Amino acid sequence: MNREALIAGVGHSPFGKLTGRTALDLEVEAAIKAIADAGLSPKDVDGLVTDPGPAQGILNGITPHYLALGQLLGLNPRYTGSEILGGAGSVAIIQRAVMAVEAGLCSVCLCVYGDAPLSAKGSFDYARGDEAAFGLFGAAGLHALAAKRHMHLWGTTENQFGEVAIAARAHAARNPNAQLQKPLTMKEYREAGYIVEPLKKADCCLISDGAAAVVVTSADRAADLLKPHTRILGYGQAHNFGTYSSPDHFDSLPAARCGPEVLNKAGLAPSDIDVVQLYDCFTIVVLMQLEAYGFCAKGEAGSFVEHGRIGPGGSLPVNTSGGLLAEAYGGGMLHVIEAVRQLRGEAEDRQIQGAETALISGHGLGMNTHTTLVLGV
Repeated sequence: MNREALIAGVGHSPFGKLTGRTALDLEVEAAIKAIADAGLSPKDVDGLVTDPGPAQGILNGITPHYLALGQLLGLNPRYTGSEILGGAGSVAIIQRAVMAVEAGLCSVCLCVYGDAPLSAKGSFDYARGDEAAFGLFGAAGLHALAAKRHMHLWGTTENQFGEVAIAARAHAARNPNAQLQKPLTMKEYREAGYIVEPLKKADCCLISDGAAAVVVTSADRAADLLKPHTRILGYGQAHNFGTYSSPDHFDSLPAARCGPEVLNKAGLAPSDIDVVQLYDCFTIVVLMQLEAYGFCAKGEAGSFVEHGRIGPGGSLPVNTSGGLLAEAYGGGMLHVIEAVRQLRGEAEDRQIQGAETALISGHGLGMNTHTTLVLGV
C-alpha cells in the first residue's frame, strides 16, 4: 500500500467583488471544480479541512465553518477541521491533509479556502487587540513598520518595493483570471499616495471575494485518476510569538527557520526551484522571503529584484499568476493552484518551460506565522 500524499485536483471560483454571493456559496463552487479536476465525485471525499478567511473568522467563528461547508457538499468525512493561521492557513491545511492521508485517517482530503470580505462589510476597518493602543489599523500598519525597518537596516528604497509591484502586474497581464491586468509603470507607482508610509496602494494586496480548493489523495488512489498528479516533496512551519514591540520583530521572518529546513528535507537548494510562489500580502514580505529562503543574501533583496529579475522573462519569475498583489486575494490557495498548473504545464501564456519543482509559502498574523510547501512532478 502506497499512502504517499499527492495533489490530484485544483479549482477556484471567480474572484473580485461578487455581490450577492456568500463565502460558503463560493467555496462549494471551488470544491466541486477541484473534485471534478481530480476525476472524482463528492462521494469519494472522506476528509475535509478548511481555511476560513478573515471575514469568516471574525463574523462567523471557525467551529461551524467546516460543518456548514460539509453539509452543503453532502459530505460525511472520516476526518475534518479548520485552521486559523492568517495568510499561512491555506498551506497549513494542505500540510494537515498530507498528514491525514499518510496516517490513513482519510484517503481523499478536500482543502478549501474561501471568504467574501467585500460583501461582509466591516471586516477590515478597525484596529484589533494591542494594535488599537498604537493606532495600527490592520496589517498595513504592521508591515509598514517592517518596510521602514528594512530601509533603515539595508538601504532598501521605495522604488525597489515598486519593482515587486510592477512584476506582479506584468505577470497578471498574462492571466485572464487576474483582477488587475493592466501593467504598472514606475511613474504610476511613484505618483500614488501612501496607504501607510512607505507602502503605497500597489504595495498592498487586493481584497477579494472568492474561494479556492485543492484535493489531496494517496498515490494508490491517484493511480486511477486522469490528471497528472503533483508530488509533495516537503513541508513545514515556523512561528514567532513575539510582538511588534519586540526589538528584533521586524528584522526577519519565521521563514528563515522553516524555509531552509524544508528545502533540505526535499533534497533541494534555492537554485533548484523552478516555480516560486511567495505569499505577497505586501511587497516588503516578498523581499524578506527572498532573503529568508536563500534566493539572495540578507539585506540584498532590494537590489536583487531590480531590472525585472522576478518578472516575466526574468531569471527568477515570482508569483507568475500575479499573486495577491494583482491576481486576487485567495488566502494562499491560489499560489498553490498556480504552482500545480505550472508543474502540469497548464499555465498557458505564463508557463515556465520545463518546470519540475515549485516552492509555495504562507505568511500571516502580523508576521508571526509561516508555512512552506515544496512540490514536484
